[in-house]
Amino acid sequence: MLEWLIKGNARGGFNSLGGALNAVATGQGGLVAGTRVASNLGWRSVEALEVGDEVLTFDNGMQPIIEMHRETFIWDGGALLTQQVPVYVPADALHNRAPVWMMPDQGVLIESDLIETLFNDPFAIVPASALVGYRGIDRVKPGHRMEVILPLFAEDQAIYLEAGTLGFSPAKRNLLTYGLSAQDSLYRVLSVEDARTVVKDLISKDEITAAALLSTGAQTSPYTPTELR
Repeated sequence: MLEWLIKGNARGGFNSLGGALNAVATGQGGLVAGTRVASNLGWRSVEALEVGDEVLTFDNGMQPIIEMHRETFIWDGGALLTQQVPVYVPADALHNRAPVWMMPDQGVLIESDLIETLFNDPFAIVPASALVGYRGIDRVKPGHRMEVILPLFAEDQAIYLEAGTLGFSPAKRNLLTYGLSAQDSLYRVLSVEDARTVVKDLISKDEITAAALLSTGAQTSPYTPTELR
């Protein structure tokens, strides 16, 4: 599944033409309003942030927001497209102290032994949808109204959400030069298919750990999905 990735030495995925490309699917990325982000103003709901505020990033300390991307979705109770159904991340699933809701194409920085084996770097970006099934992460129906926000920076950044989850915020780029500028990105982004392979490996390791705990009589805490209100 991931054999073709072994050939890549620099951070960044590969498109079908063999060129460097650093992108998750861009259909419905973003964080649902209410998600708290680490900023120079403390932990702030993402919708309360403004251009010029600084956000704590994984690799580059505090970075100023240069643009806020905002969308509002209204659900009338009818059928939902797959890309419109947000992903629910229960507390502690990704080092987050509180639940997080994000859109399915929102990038998340994860750590994996498999990724490290392939790239000598344990971190990579995966779309939130690829995490479904891992530690209680699931799709949930939205409420009637859902506001989706994503702060943008001068360069690609991974930002802290709810204490520990790392959300990916790609830099705003001119589409005509996107492929060239993406080569300099700090982050490797996996396709949905390859991300699922990594996530299945993580699930397998959790199952082995859980089995070992049960054999000793220890109890594990289940992750319970909650519908988005």
